[in-house]
Amino acid sequence: MKNNILKNCILIISVIIIFMSIFACVNAAEDNSDLTMLSLSKGGLVIDYPSNWGYSESTSEYSIMALSKLDSIDSAGIGQVNINFEKKPMEGEFYSYVNDTYKSMQKDSSFELISSGGVMVGTMDAVEYIYTSTDDNGTKKEHKAVWFEKGGQAYVMLYSAPVDKFEDNLYVFDYMLSDIQIT
Repeated sequence: MKNNILKNCILIISVIIIFMSIFACVNAAEDNSDLTMLSLSKGGLVIDYPSNWGYSESTSEYSIMALSKLDSIDSAGIGQVNINFEKKPMEGEFYSYVNDTYKSMQKDSSFELISSGGVMVGTMDAVEYIYTSTDDNGTKKEHKAVWFEKGGQAYVMLYSAPVDKFEDNLYVFDYMLSDIQIT
């Protein structure tokens, strides 16, 4: 009899713990029920992105378009979590051009290469670089850059975020990269 009561108590406690864990996970998850997908077409690229991101300006002269997570825009109007699309005229062979870009960045003491290697963008071969850097305000950011070539132009899709926000928003970059259309 005592054995049955003990088993029942353990079962009830286990069920309560499971329900509390599920409840905590559901409440901790970001509510995306009101998000819609938007499209943007510019500079030979077509992308879909969630409505909690918005079109933003970029200081890069090669920028085709830039998006920032709306809740990451600071008081100066700059998105701290952003994705920038660039198209650069390329001199020489694609892989040498991309690798030389990162060789010159390594001279900057705030640059730290995490990884690099080959990936695919659709059916095209591409190169991925993941690295960190520290900006002028002392904020350490993580970056994921994916480079590909089309028509003698080097395209780069660059995701940047403060290190503590990088993983939380990486899925948006990965989705855009998997769904990008190059015209």
